[in-house]
Amino acid sequence: MIAHERLQEVADGLQAAIEKEFGCTFVVKEEQTLHRVIADAFDVVGDGVDKVRELASYLSLDVPKIGLPTGAAYLSEFGTTIGSRIALPRIWYTPEKALTRILVGPHEGGHVGQDKAGVDAGWWPRSTTHTALYLCSIATKDAAEYLGKIEGDQYATTEALRAWCGGERRPIDEIADGLRRHYALMSAGVDMGRAVLRTHYRTMDKGGVPNVRAARVAIDWLETHASDLKGQVPA
Repeated sequence: MIAHERLQEVADGLQAAIEKEFGCTFVVKEEQTLHRVIADAFDVVGDGVDKVRELASYLSLDVPKIGLPTGAAYLSEFGTTIGSRIALPRIWYTPEKALTRILVGPHEGGHVGQDKAGVDAGWWPRSTTHTALYLCSIATKDAAEYLGKIEGDQYATTEALRAWCGGERRPIDEIADGLRRHYALMSAGVDMGRAVLRTHYRTMDKGGVPNVRAARVAIDWLETHASDLKGQVPA
């Protein structure tokens, strides 16, 4: 059995490698003023979801049932990337939760790379960020499909790491349902995410690594620096 302390050592090393590769910075979420403000906002709007859906119905928007977290859950249960700063809950830095960082850190680092490759390359207006795209993903088909693509890629990264550690990959439909519920994603985006995951799962079925930069970087680092974990940490 792999000790929690060894997992934390690996999580720290992998996190440093992701920072170097993608030019990002990991921070403790609860210590960030911006995320505390966002958490307060979730508590304020939490009781207004029905009103949001009612308004959207007048605009003929395809708004799914939204599973908004409470402010406390937002801070303690979710990793969030804004720009090049990746905020992870404080508890994920404990030895007992180190495996979560191994699975999620590269996923979030991959989003930083996607932001630089997409927004900075001019695919979207320079004033746009992935954060803005998430907010408008319920309203525009293009934004929803883009979000489905980038999340499909990074969830493939997470599942490739889960399998490398010795766990079972989550079913595609389970991930797609999460996209719909947690990102308030319209059906076009969910369909895109499902299609992207299906392609990456076929690659993994054949023994390959998804053709996603974050997946390749993370698994290459683990093979080199933490081969003792391979297949030994069911996640």
